[in-house]
Amino acid sequence: MKIRAMNMGFGAHVEEADLTALTQDDVDGLRTALLEHGLLVIRNQKLSPAGQVRMSEVFGTLETFAPGEGQLAEYPQIFRVASRPAEGHTNVGRYWHSDGSFRAEATPISIWYLVAQPDNGGETLFADLREAYTALPDERKPAIDGLITLHRNGIKHPLVMRHPATREPSLYFNVGLTGGVVGYTPEQFMALRTDLNEHLSRAGAAYVHHWREGDVVIADNFRVAHRATPISVDQHRILDRTTIQADGVYWGKAQI
Repeated sequence: MKIRAMNMGFGAHVEEADLTALTQDDVDGLRTALLEHGLLVIRNQKLSPAGQVRMSEVFGTLETFAPGEGQLAEYPQIFRVASRPAEGHTNVGRYWHSDGSFRAEATPISIWYLVAQPDNGGETLFADLREAYTALPDERKPAIDGLITLHRNGIKHPLVMRHPATREPSLYFNVGLTGGVVGYTPEQFMALRTDLNEHLSRAGAAYVHHWREGDVVIADNFRVAHRATPISVDQHRILDRTTIQADGVYWGKAQI
């Protein structure tokens, strides 16, 4: 197995890997690479749903979904998104976010496996939250350090959080589900929301993943945000996602 860094400043390609037959050295390498690069892209895999579950478990204990919520009754660990309503959840996450930020103990890792490849459309964008914080003007940072965001369900998180394993600061913000900031008026919050969305969307900052059948993408949700792009029902895409529980992640409990 080889790890090849992307030229984005974050992310890496994992080459010559077989995720159905991981050795302990492979597991250690993947875990180390995820913390170093934040995003791993692995092509040409052949995973059954059971195989995806087993592979995902090398990163920790998996979250599970209620019957019907994840779409695969026999595999409650898998959340299925799709281009067609009969095959999975549609129109999911078309804004910058990290999965599970609506939880009091946020979801640390997401893992996707492409089951059916569309002819075109449906790319996923990924942005480096650590670099997003670093790229802010130094005079702006004191104004946002210490701010607490409010999700629409009442869950609070720091806007500038330190990664539970690396302790490096990043901008942790869910554009779609955050409804306010403690101490901010609605007008102040909307101005900040617009500004942060534009900052995460700035030219050249995102890695655009064009899905191929057999792709596996693994994201550290405290380091990398992602955003889905539209896909037509005329296209056929099925994408299975697993996520790691906050209290079961391999680097230790994910407190932010």
